[in-house]
Amino acid sequence: MSSNDIRNAVITDNEVTFSHNDRNYLLYGWDQCDGYFLSLECEGVLVWQSVPMSKAECIDEFFRYYSEL
Repeated sequence: MSSNDIRNAVITDNEVTFSHNDRNYLLYGWDQCDGYFLSLECEGVLVWQSVPMSKAECIDEFFRYYSEL
């Protein structure tokens, strides 16, 4: 799955599953009163989570992390 596919899926669905380097990931987000949160699980273990901010900022922050995977 390309970075654009992941970005578009999170923007529209708030959740996407994908494989990267032979590992399975779940990226999901939700709105709370203090902002949007985005979390990444790798094979059922939480490996990254944003602080509350706008959805666009969360996605940008995730891709900074994702580029280091």
